[in-house]
Amino acid sequence: MRPFPALLCAGLLLSACGELPHPFIHDEDAAPVLAKPAAMQPVAVSPVAGHPGLAEAMVAALGQQDIPASMEDGGDRFLHLNGLAGAGRVLWTLSAKDGKKIGETVQTLAGPPEQSAQPAAEILADSLRGDDLGGADLASRPRLMVDEVIATGGLDARLLKSSLILALQQKGMAVSTDKAKLHVKGGVRVSPGVGGKDLVEVTWIVSDEEGKEVGKVNQANMVPHDEIISLANRMTHQIAEGGAEGVAQLVHIKR
Repeated sequence: MRPFPALLCAGLLLSACGELPHPFIHDEDAAPVLAKPAAMQPVAVSPVAGHPGLAEAMVAALGQQDIPASMEDGGDRFLHLNGLAGAGRVLWTLSAKDGKKIGETVQTLAGPPEQSAQPAAEILADSLRGDDLGGADLASRPRLMVDEVIATGGLDARLLKSSLILALQQKGMAVSTDKAKLHVKGGVRVSPGVGGKDLVEVTWIVSDEEGKEVGKVNQANMVPHDEIISLANRMTHQIAEGGAEGVAQLVHIKR
């Protein structure tokens, strides 16, 4: 899939339109426009044999502790959390890329997985905050909440929101589910065009806790209709990564 070049820039984030991040693709080689906040290393959570849904519950519970976590393995960039189940309990072991154990805890399998995972996630979060893996500055990381996320034209709004949250966490943002000083909303709209191409508009708005707009990332492009349909998931992830880049800059400016 070819990169989607940005054709429309809002100019509300930075004065130079060319400095805005592309909305559909993340440029790994580009130098950051602003210094990145120190980030907590993300955690890759492995599935627990015989207990479907348990790893997903742990990912969500770690997110509640402002620890970026995912079921996807990011290789050396990620810490690794593995669970060993037996006798109604799960032993969770958190390790660095070199195999060194960082922390461990036992989760009792009583009640819904989402509920029983919370105490274990708290202990694991404390393990991270007590060492030099980036957790020392957790309290100073920008905290924000992702509000309404829209997606039209056959794109998945839930996937877009979850992808945006993960991308923000990987950029050092502490994404909250209850309250935060900054809020993010927006998404992608697809409108029928001509010549087999549709208009794809991406907008992300950052506001403070009183609802006052801090800034906006707003870009658009004409995209072949068949690519939107056949490559929808890939496109959604690219939109989230590009949006996280712009939102991270806005949050950093606000701070």
